[in-house]
Amino acid sequence: MTPRIAVIGSGIAGLSTAWLLREQAEVTLFEAGARAGMGAYAVDYESRGSVTRIDIPLRIFCRGYYQNLLSLYQAIGVRTIESDHAGVFADEAGRILLHYGTLRAGRYSLAFLKPESLLSPRAWRLALQNQRFFRRVKQDLHCGDSFADISFAEYLDARQTAAEFVDTVLLPILSVTCTCDYASVLNYPADIMIDYLAGGIHDFGVMYAEGGVDNIVPRLLQGTRLETNAPIASVSPVGNTLRIEQRDGRSAEFDHVVVAAQAHQAAAMLAPFPEHAALLEAIPYESSELCIHTDGRVMPSSASPRSPVGYTLPAGSGRAQVSVDMTRAFSRFRSQDPVYQTWHPVVDIPAERELARASFTRPVVTRDSRQSVRSLQALQAAPGNRLWLCGAYMTERVPLLDAAVQSAMRVATGLGAQIPWSHPGGH
Repeated sequence: MTPRIAVIGSGIAGLSTAWLLREQAEVTLFEAGARAGMGAYAVDYESRGSVTRIDIPLRIFCRGYYQNLLSLYQAIGVRTIESDHAGVFADEAGRILLHYGTLRAGRYSLAFLKPESLLSPRAWRLALQNQRFFRRVKQDLHCGDSFADISFAEYLDARQTAAEFVDTVLLPILSVTCTCDYASVLNYPADIMIDYLAGGIHDFGVMYAEGGVDNIVPRLLQGTRLETNAPIASVSPVGNTLRIEQRDGRSAEFDHVVVAAQAHQAAAMLAPFPEHAALLEAIPYESSELCIHTDGRVMPSSASPRSPVGYTLPAGSGRAQVSVDMTRAFSRFRSQDPVYQTWHPVVDIPAERELARASFTRPVVTRDSRQSVRSLQALQAAPGNRLWLCGAYMTERVPLLDAAVQSAMRVATGLGAQIPWSHPGGH
């Protein structure tokens, strides 16, 4: 008899799980919103007679660290396109601290100093510190678990990493990548951060999926029944099945349930599973704000020709304002007027220039949360298990797109599916 499997949540983790299970099970995907979650915040941008879809947030990735994601996209027929994400770093007064561009050389991305930085001793120092740091990170990647028991801050101190480079370049980049404060970046387990930093971002640059989420989501939904506007109140055991109760009172029973919601959301659904709920509640989250707009003041004005990504470093702040000029970063926007995506905006953007604003809650990794994840994985591996947790937080990696796909692979393998491209658990 074909098993009935429910997947709760239609972000990349839930969508990937449903797609991997589609040939061996009757899969129902539950989404609380009006459309699949991976594209829930997308917005149309109309300019110069054309309309372009903007994914919120931008979903960019690189070769090396994102091997599972790239394999998934290849399997579903989604092409990838190189993106220019060179950066300019400035203080809150707009003074340029470092400005670099990139050149493509085959698969590689080569950085060079822009004119504003060529005569700046500080920029040259930062560039050299950057090269030394990434060279050392690649060496340390091969040290096994020797950095698993220290924080990233302790690692930086042990390697005598220049504070100027950490404060000006490294923390602003990592805080927007991990969507958290500088303090949380520094509190990450060092081995997880080393794994990410040595994974290709410095060498290969970034890329994105052709057509964005509007091209990805329909492909991942093939073979799956999608129920939208279906928020889940609880999941509870009933004999040899699990019952899903929706908030409107509807219910259904399934052979297996995959909860692919964020950890704190999953905990709220799993009160009948107190051990799971307690472990899920121990996983920390941080919130961040993102704005799509047309206000060019978010970019350092003295940088010319300007790089696509602008980092503004407010004095005393725990985060940078990070803006992407999408008309420079992505080819599909180049015929339109400039439009920007800004994390943690400190510029007061006029309402008439805003296209969309959204708040996101993302997990962060600590040594304590890593232990909670290991305990959850052990519960999931128990004989006769029918409740599965899926999401980027369920891996011991930076919780990005590839971690979400890796988690989906593990769940699908646990439910008997064959992964068409790799062994689960690898990058």
